[in-house]
Amino acid sequence: MNEATRATARDLIKKTRARITPARVDILATLLGAQRPLSHLDIQELLEPSLDRVTVYRVLDWLTEENLAHKLSGDDRVWRFSAAKAPHHHAHFHCQQCGRFYCLEDVGTDLPMTLPKQFQADSVEITVKGVCADCKPT
Repeated sequence: MNEATRATARDLIKKTRARITPARVDILATLLGAQRPLSHLDIQELLEPSLDRVTVYRVLDWLTEENLAHKLSGDDRVWRFSAAKAPHHHAHFHCQQCGRFYCLEDVGTDLPMTLPKQFQADSVEITVKGVCADCKPT
């Protein structure tokens, strides 16, 4: 991971007024640099051996609570995390063959829907399931 990504991670953490720890910086920088949502195991393997499993779990929970990351669950019941670079208004694609998730930035989540009175939606989550380009047979 490059120093610019690490600096961005430090700046984002600083805005929360919480402690800037190496684990928080490393994990957030990893998410910022990722091209797709990452599982806990993906992150641990990328940062191995510098961080233990429990630290990774705790930091991911903290990042999610601070809205610096968002998480989504697949059919395999594994949470995957992405950096919350902006308000999270896009769909995801979940490859049913390899299990990877991809952010679909050009697919919005604004749907024409009517909620019952007294209900207010804060967000809409859309996950498209299928086979990704890497797994699709030629």
